[in-house]
Amino acid sequence: MLRTLLALALVSTGCGSRCKEVERARTALATRAPAAQRGADVRVTIPFERANTLFAETLAAQPLTMALEAPSLGPIELSVPALAATVREVRALPGAPGTIRFAISVEVREATAEIATLAMVVEVEPKVERSDGAAALVIGFGPENLVSVKPELGPEAKKSVGSAVSRWVPTRLRDKLPQPLLDAAASKLGRHLTGGAYDVLRATLLKRVGELTRMRLRLPDVPIARIDLRSTATLLVADLATELPVRRGLAPTRDDATEVGVVMSGSAVAELANWAIDHGHAPAWYTRGLTPAPDGEFRPRFDYVAEDREHPFKVYAFQERGGCSYFKVGVRAAIALDGDKLIVTALDRELEASAANPVIEVAAWVKYFLAGSLDRSKRIAAHTQLTVGGRALVTQVVGAELATDEVRFALRFAAGAPPSAELGVQPRHQRRERLAVTDEPVRERGLVQDPAR
Repeated sequence: MLRTLLALALVSTGCGSRCKEVERARTALATRAPAAQRGADVRVTIPFERANTLFAETLAAQPLTMALEAPSLGPIELSVPALAATVREVRALPGAPGTIRFAISVEVREATAEIATLAMVVEVEPKVERSDGAAALVIGFGPENLVSVKPELGPEAKKSVGSAVSRWVPTRLRDKLPQPLLDAAASKLGRHLTGGAYDVLRATLLKRVGELTRMRLRLPDVPIARIDLRSTATLLVADLATELPVRRGLAPTRDDATEVGVVMSGSAVAELANWAIDHGHAPAWYTRGLTPAPDGEFRPRFDYVAEDREHPFKVYAFQERGGCSYFKVGVRAAIALDGDKLIVTALDRELEASAANPVIEVAAWVKYFLAGSLDRSKRIAAHTQLTVGGRALVTQVVGAELATDEVRFALRFAAGAPPSAELGVQPRHQRRERLAVTDEPVRERGLVQDPAR
């Protein structure tokens, strides 16, 4: 049926008129306008609980403790034992727009008992680092952020500090000292912990805490024009606007993610595939037999029309050498993961325009390029890499979904060496493809038919 359709198209149009038709189609595709106020094209979300789990694992692997100098609590005689401060917790919390908060807990104790917990909250602005076209978010705190932060004693501190002072009173004096003197000594100890002792901690222990919990998020390898940062009750959100002619951005953030996620609008997926071809990250030319070749005749192009609910993905092939032909096929698709393999299913396809030579197997082209564009999006998502305290975590894509004009990938991070190749720009001949394509039955309305049928 496909050959018949294309043969009829070929007969009904001469070579001259067909070249004009091809040029009109190519011009229309190249001049489509991006949406002016479209929101984010790509979004990266980090659940605070996931970040906090990584902080806890880091502190468990490298406990941070330092000795504190014993204060003078005179005029009464006290046997103050050796004191030590230990970082118990660092947690990321929502902050004001463009910021993130860190809550830090430091326990001060003697050998046998806790004395008090110092609690600090610092609000910092993540920084964007750009180098050689790549972008990364750096999120963390240092001594410069802690200068204006006043530590507070935990809610049970007054009781625990008073108990510590009472324990340090020599036995022979324990029943003879009036309570106001003990209260004064406890107050002096509290001021020492939030004053002189904190100054020492800020320059030493807390500096090391900032280094160990500093996050560096390498953003997806896309042409970023702008990055907007915000937080919800449970997520840190980085909205990326690209330089591409995206015609519909992403919907507002969902607040239910449990893993790090990368979401792309369907239009962004199509434009990223075009961008990859134009910038040498994917083959630009193909022969009639779908073989990438510098001297090939055909160039693929992509579009996504969200208003077309039946077939939003658009796959084009233009013959730009050795003749005039093209075709356009609309596709409704679904994606899923099987292990690390992306499964792309063409649920429905329709031949929407054609001025093509009937020797071209359009169905094979559509399957090949649709799967390739979505697989490239998966590899762009996998390019996202997280480093915590200088330890690079390996990225694994653990979920994939195509719904409501969005392509969503869930990521998981594990300790290990980062991959040596830059995902998303690796030459095709160096990659081991992990991709499968399937087709659901299509409706009989002049649709593209699978060559096997």
